[in-house]
Amino acid sequence: MTNRLIKAGLLTLSLSVILSCSNNKTETKQQAKSVMEIEAFVVAASPLDNIIKTTGSILPNEKMELRSEVSGRIEKLGFQEGAPVKKGAVLVQIDDSELRAQLQKFNAQMRIAKEDENRKRQLLEINGIAQEIYDASLTKLEELEADIALTNSKIRKSKIEAPFSGTIGLRFVSEGAWVSTGEIISTLVQNDPVKVEFSVPEKYAPDLNKGMAVEFTIAGLEETVVAKIYATEPQIDATTRSMKVRALTSNPGGLLIPGAFAELTINLGTIEKALMIPTYTIVPLLNGQNVFVYKNGRAILTAVETGIRTEKMIQITSGLNDGDTIATTALLSLKDYMPVTVKKTDQTNTSN
Repeated sequence: MTNRLIKAGLLTLSLSVILSCSNNKTETKQQAKSVMEIEAFVVAASPLDNIIKTTGSILPNEKMELRSEVSGRIEKLGFQEGAPVKKGAVLVQIDDSELRAQLQKFNAQMRIAKEDENRKRQLLEINGIAQEIYDASLTKLEELEADIALTNSKIRKSKIEAPFSGTIGLRFVSEGAWVSTGEIISTLVQNDPVKVEFSVPEKYAPDLNKGMAVEFTIAGLEETVVAKIYATEPQIDATTRSMKVRALTSNPGGLLIPGAFAELTINLGTIEKALMIPTYTIVPLLNGQNVFVYKNGRAILTAVETGIRTEKMIQITSGLNDGDTIATTALLSLKDYMPVTVKKTDQTNTSN
């Protein structure tokens, strides 16, 4: 009886051990199944061209509107629409015959006034006349001098000369027409060289220097054009947080037409050891930009700071080290310090 009891007890113990081992194996399998599998990217330092891509507009080197400073009839138009003109050429002549006649009258009165002033000054020196009489003669002479200067100014304004060599645009008046003060007649544009105007984010402002080369393309022109920066705005635009820049380039064939849209590329140099990761691995949260770093079998949420962005990659300036492994899949399902296993890693440098 006793032996039967002992055998029964040993059998029960053996069954318990077997069941316990079986349960442990089941739990281990379930735990293994609960660990999420992810794909990852191994961060590796590599050279990176620090390139700015922006857009801008082509501007003429010089441009002015031909506007009449006086009212009158157009006596002569000295240009053809769309034709080149030389600096100093007379473009518009307003009828100034009345002004010239008035000038002739003032000059005749001036001769008489000078003689009168000279004679009375001699009489004043010998006390032949009172001071008031001489003063009136001198005042008349000064008034005539002012009238002559004003008339000469009006005569000069009746003629519009080209202040620089360029090309005349379309005209808005005809020869013989009456124009009022300030009325536009045409435009004069200098298209060689031309300017290209663009803006860059404020963080790049210290990197742009006078003489730096920029490349740009425009629609309808296959080749890339190179221009050189010659001026920058001395302040940052408070609304856009960007700085306006202008570059200059030659335009001998006239292919660069002012007003054209330009796509620019500016190379600020090469960063020898840049840490680049796929752009889609960035997890934006309230505290800023983050990535999931794989460490010791867990996904660790790590804050990072970003820099240059290319078509597929983004530079990490702070938060990661060369050789770190970051998650590239299941980003919406991952949580900080969550157990994971990496089934595939990628170390391809796709910095473009």
